[in-house]
Amino acid sequence: MRFFTALVFVGTALAGRLGNYEVFEKLPSIPKPWVLREDEQVNSEQNFKLRIHLKNQNVAAFQQKVYDISTPEHNDYGAHLSHSEIRRMLAPLKESFDLVKDWLETRGLLEKSTFEDDWVYIDGTISDVEDLLQADYQVFENTETGKLTARTLSYSLPSALHTHIDIIAPTIKFSIPTPHMSTIVKDYPQPPAAKINAIASSPGDIHDGLDTVACNSSITPDCIQALYKFKHFRGSRRNGNELALAGFLEEYAQHDDLTAFLNKYVPEANGSDFATVLINGGLNLQDNVAGPQQIGEANLDIQYGLALAYPTPTTYYSTAGRPPENTNYEVDNEPYLEFLTYLLKLDKIPQTISISYGDGEWTVPEKYARTVCDLFSQVAARGVSVLVSSGDSGSGSNCTRYPGSLKYTPDFPASCPFVTTVGATYKVVPERAVAFSGGGFSNYFPRPAYQDATVQKYLTDIADPNFSKYYNQSGRAYPDVSAQGVYFHTLLNGTDNLLSGTSASAPAFAAIVALLNSDRISNGLPSFGLLNPWLYSKAAGTFTDITLGKGSGCSQVNGSGFPATKGWDPVTGLGTPDFKKLRVASTGIDS
Repeated sequence: MRFFTALVFVGTALAGRLGNYEVFEKLPSIPKPWVLREDEQVNSEQNFKLRIHLKNQNVAAFQQKVYDISTPEHNDYGAHLSHSEIRRMLAPLKESFDLVKDWLETRGLLEKSTFEDDWVYIDGTISDVEDLLQADYQVFENTETGKLTARTLSYSLPSALHTHIDIIAPTIKFSIPTPHMSTIVKDYPQPPAAKINAIASSPGDIHDGLDTVACNSSITPDCIQALYKFKHFRGSRRNGNELALAGFLEEYAQHDDLTAFLNKYVPEANGSDFATVLINGGLNLQDNVAGPQQIGEANLDIQYGLALAYPTPTTYYSTAGRPPENTNYEVDNEPYLEFLTYLLKLDKIPQTISISYGDGEWTVPEKYARTVCDLFSQVAARGVSVLVSSGDSGSGSNCTRYPGSLKYTPDFPASCPFVTTVGATYKVVPERAVAFSGGGFSNYFPRPAYQDATVQKYLTDIADPNFSKYYNQSGRAYPDVSAQGVYFHTLLNGTDNLLSGTSASAPAFAAIVALLNSDRISNGLPSFGLLNPWLYSKAAGTFTDITLGKGSGCSQVNGSGFPATKGWDPVTGLGTPDFKKLRVASTGIDS
């Protein structure tokens, strides 16, 4: 009896130290296009993986360090940080760990918890999580896709923990899995069937190796290499340089389609293949073994990433996020968190990463977006360049997403200042902005210093003041750069298809960065890391400025959308790459 009394006293003392429960995050209403499924009930005994991120120390100082080591004029340029150095700078307070351990102990969950760096993982049930967070999980349906998810509209924490925790997930973030879908433009008008097979051209149509007639109609690796002037450059397969393509949503890259693609379009790379890394139970099922799979995004990424960066070793990272087998609703789809935390635990991360997925920024809770962007800053500090597609809705197709006002709708993670965002162009003589190319200004992240002068010049000298009220002029502006994004020949189940979207632009530009990184490493220089300070300074004059075309807007604001203009603009960024000029800016070597 005295032992029981002692336990009660200890539990009461801990609870008193933690304070009363208070709301930590809350949504004002169910976010569109989700609705409550009153006929569906969550299974309280369903397995549920909860992630708790402890608040880092010295975040502002760390991120300034990232900018310093990424800025060519700085004395620390290229002095990338190790995993242990990052942890020493950012490690949460000991008090944060102690308080969270006390909290989990009072709720009987300490034995189900794992502490890794600044993350706490709880492998429990929905019932455990509802008790821990004083939350009510329900089943919601996305009316546009029919997908179901289990989420809560609010959750609470003991008051003493509010200053020690950044986010807890999955909780109020509904933008899963649909908004993480590939940014391939599924409804972009297809050309006549005859154009699926590359158009035959006469010798007079080929200028500096670029077939202007064929490449104006559809894109092959040869078009990209010739247009961006790296047809005769070859990186190294043995200097430690690597390229990674990120895959989510059960998109599976097919080995046999890659073999057929290389045989048809890049015969010099015949015999090449990609490695696969599986994260959080991810898979990479093959059609010829497991039956039909979702392969469009994955095949586009791997076929162009590997072919254009050849012979750079290339890896497909497949991060899981599907409903459990015993429910029809998703309970655990946090692909960015899983992917980035996995990378940061590696001793060596591929120097260039391409991500062709995105959400509307407004669909992502701000705390969540900031935590993910902080993780991108840590990846950049390791000497890694992350290329992200800018989205396929121009400045936003629906300006009523923000209650009570008309606003353009930026994308995430395109709006994070620690990634390089890639917009899209089409045609080759001359290149033009394509209407779907995403671009705009973040409502979460302020404009970083590296692009301040460039973007301010656009806002002051070029931007139409009639539309300035529809976007945050002080926000991080994107895209940073652009590349071709329309009618990419892609092999799907052995059949040649034409795919379009900034999903094509991102791996194409990433392959060019991978070759530049290879060149740097072979010449005794460090990899780039965060590209953007270099792009907006030393490399700014190396791009082909895109001045034709306009990004699409929304029906609620007549004339909305950003036009391509002289200099940087929010549809094509600084422009499209010229590899020869970029190489000179990077290593000083004129090829």
